[in-house]
Amino acid sequence: MKNQSRTDFLIAGWLNQSLTKEEFAELELVLRNEPDVRKKLRREVNLDSLLREQAGVAALNAWQPEGARNRNATKRRIAAWVPWAAAAALAVLGIATFALLSDNSNGGEQTFQVLQGDSIAPTTVAATAEETDRGCAIITNQWNTEWLDNPPPMRAGDTLNAGRFELGCGLAQIEFFSGAQLLLEGPAVLEIVSPWEAVCTDGKARVRVPPPAQGFRLLTPGMKLVDLGTEFGVHVDSAKGEGEVHVFEGEVEAHPETGKMVSLTEGMGLKRMGALYSPMDAAPADFASIDDLKDLAGKMARIRYDEWDQWSQVTRRDPRLVACYLFRHWHDWDRLVNNAAGNDKSRNGGAVGARWTQGRWPMKDALEFKRPGDRVRMKLDGEYEALTFACWVKVDGLDRKYNALLLTDGYETGEPHWQILEDGRMMFSIAYPDEKTPEKKVNQIYYSPVVFTKTNLGRWHQLVVTYDNCSGESVQFVDGREVSREISPLYQPGRKIVYGACEMGNWGLPTKEHQFPVRNLNGCLDEFLIYSVALDPSVVRQMFEIGKPQ
Repeated sequence: MKNQSRTDFLIAGWLNQSLTKEEFAELELVLRNEPDVRKKLRREVNLDSLLREQAGVAALNAWQPEGARNRNATKRRIAAWVPWAAAAALAVLGIATFALLSDNSNGGEQTFQVLQGDSIAPTTVAATAEETDRGCAIITNQWNTEWLDNPPPMRAGDTLNAGRFELGCGLAQIEFFSGAQLLLEGPAVLEIVSPWEAVCTDGKARVRVPPPAQGFRLLTPGMKLVDLGTEFGVHVDSAKGEGEVHVFEGEVEAHPETGKMVSLTEGMGLKRMGALYSPMDAAPADFASIDDLKDLAGKMARIRYDEWDQWSQVTRRDPRLVACYLFRHWHDWDRLVNNAAGNDKSRNGGAVGARWTQGRWPMKDALEFKRPGDRVRMKLDGEYEALTFACWVKVDGLDRKYNALLLTDGYETGEPHWQILEDGRMMFSIAYPDEKTPEKKVNQIYYSPVVFTKTNLGRWHQLVVTYDNCSGESVQFVDGREVSREISPLYQPGRKIVYGACEMGNWGLPTKEHQFPVRNLNGCLDEFLIYSVALDPSVVRQMFEIGKPQ
């Protein structure tokens, strides 16, 4: 980087709207020719995140009382320069778009630790490229399923990329992005080729193709089936070299490998035995239906809920529980988020903005957080030596730089913060100021690998973090599995943990002049437990097994 002091002057002038026309032209030239300057400018501006955060500040200030706004920041630095940064960005984008946003001198990549199955692996991702969804289909419902060779176990809401999927038992409803619906009955093997094509090499599959998905192709050994807007089933016995197609409604084109195309209409079927093909009658009763799956899944949901409810009634009597929020909708007070641990009503929560919706099971309530003002406020007294946060959350999107799970008002000595970063990592931290220079905070911060990606958004996950102040160790879990274990180098023994006023799903009173004050969660919560101890991993696993939706 040539003449660094001059470059710093130009960048500062650009941010402060003080550049002359000649100085702006000079900065443009430097940006075109100096990759390091482009990196420096992107780091300092961080336009994308700041502009998104600024969009919600007005809503946050409207919610807070005047005294609270004065306490936090009467003049936010972010509000002073973000509008100018936006205008300047438009000017630069119009003149030198490639200089700011298309710089790939270092590959434009960042490496994160990403959770993959039961292991954590480094994954390199593009830092500036728009993330795309390469999925072909999604699991929308299932019952008693055992997926083989696809750890961890797949659940409703999971996106399926192209590949081979073996269902050991049970029923799984798969909806392709083309609109076709497929009900797979285990044991079965299905290979997904694209949103418009799949191959059933073993087992039973029932397919329904609405008009927008006409042309969807299902291949079986020795036969290709092109749907013309209908419902049909296939049964493949790979061990015997046999296969059947049954048309329940509409029309299907069957293309045998060794013969001419056969048009099959409602009530007709075709049987393959080796290289021989013969007509047959369709047998709808031999195939499970979507209604069958709904009935079975509904009964299983009731069983799962009752088992969890019995466990919960015992758990909420645990003296180590600081608070237990089960998100039960009390119709006599719609905004109450009751603390079910003990009889301490002072720790009850109050919902603001967030709306009631369905939780993990049809008979379970949850709160949905969508807008910048949505939150649950509560106040927790006392000092503690350790903690465990355990929640069931459905994350619909990571819209903010920081997406709140539980945050205290402000960020004072001994106060914990738990949130999800925009890149999909969990972040747990505790604020501790430097004893010699109190204005300097030396916070203990713990990160997990990337646990949220486009493939697992929109479904329920159990998230847990434990922290022991005697050791300084924090352990984070996703769906009962440990994903990180760390001792902060800034840990010092003897520090207390406190809460005070705090919120689930938002940040009530951001610290003064913070760049990212808006941290509302985009998703749902239907259970949140706070313990005064660091739970053992085996207990965390047990909590997941008893609380998982399926």
